[in-house]
Amino acid sequence: MKSKNLLILMAATLVFAGCSTTPSESHPEKKPPKADRVQVLMYDTAPRLKTSHLDVYDLQPPEKPYKVIALLTCEGRVDQEAVMSTAIFYRARQIGADAVIRAGNVTTQKESFSLSRYGGGGISEARCVFNYRAIVYDNK
Repeated sequence: MKSKNLLILMAATLVFAGCSTTPSESHPEKKPPKADRVQVLMYDTAPRLKTSHLDVYDLQPPEKPYKVIALLTCEGRVDQEAVMSTAIFYRARQIGADAVIRAGNVTTQKESFSLSRYGGGGISEARCVFNYRAIVYDNK
């Protein structure tokens, strides 16, 4: 009877272990807000696997050899830098980048004028295009 219970326990363990998923499969990365607004200009279309880690460089490129594979841009309000950067980093990982380098931001002033029965008014809103270059390291 003990050997029969042991066999059932071993079989159940094998079935359970065979059906389990790896941690990365069980918790896929959730798409952040604004990720669909990121525009990607691919320089290198070689197929790459998605990455889970991304190095971020602020204007100063890494010292190790690398290749630029894409330009990623996202336009939004100036105060949305964190949201837009998070969306860009997500898209960079989706295309298989090892790192991103800030390529500078472009800020514009958008003004509009509206009329109402109480008079007219101008509204000014600063907009920014956030730019990053996606790179892969040469010595992988």
